[in-house]
Amino acid sequence: MSTPPLPPSRIAEMFDRIHARYDLLNHVLSGGLDFVWRRRAVRELGIKPGDRVLDLCCGTGDLSQEMSKAGGQVTGVDFAVGMLSQARKKYPHLVFLEGDATQVPLDGPFDAAALAFGPRNIHDLQALWRELRRLVRPGGRIMSLELTRPTGLLGWLHGLYLRHILPRLGSIISGDSSAYHYLCNTIASFMDREQLSQSMREGGLLNVRSIPLTFGIVTVHLATVP
Repeated sequence: MSTPPLPPSRIAEMFDRIHARYDLLNHVLSGGLDFVWRRRAVRELGIKPGDRVLDLCCGTGDLSQEMSKAGGQVTGVDFAVGMLSQARKKYPHLVFLEGDATQVPLDGPFDAAALAFGPRNIHDLQALWRELRRLVRPGGRIMSLELTRPTGLLGWLHGLYLRHILPRLGSIISGDSSAYHYLCNTIASFMDREQLSQSMREGGLLNVRSIPLTFGIVTVHLATVP
């Protein structure tokens, strides 16, 4: 059964409840691969020194930091106040603002924009792509890094992990069982790799391509703004 995203206010509240242990959870539940995924995604985005870069759904700022290390002048945006507080503590040299990814309180033009583990929590992806077209200059680059579902036997094993193991581990570490049951359900019911590519094309983005990582457990999507 499909699990639609909660209303934005409910999602922000959920992330605020788990913000203190969010990084630990990411590292444990991914087996440390989240570091590898972010670095690869940033390489694929191709940031040049001095590029103005927008990080939407920035969370605790780890992707923002990777893009800053690549030479980008990064602004992170998130609607969860608790997550932003963590980001500001970890990376005080970066700029973080409170805001919704579909109604960003900024003007462009940015040279590039990115989201990590954000699209499946956004109600209206077409509104997101429109906002990115507003904020990023023509020819600028868009990158999405999102959890996806592998196929075949690995897909079956991945489904067992999502249904039975990840929610329990998330609940134990975070102390919030409802949050991790919801997040696991969004992974299982979100668009597949090609559907997300098609959503980006329908949103007016060009040169859309996808790069599966770790046998398709996560996917990097890349596109350009017309």
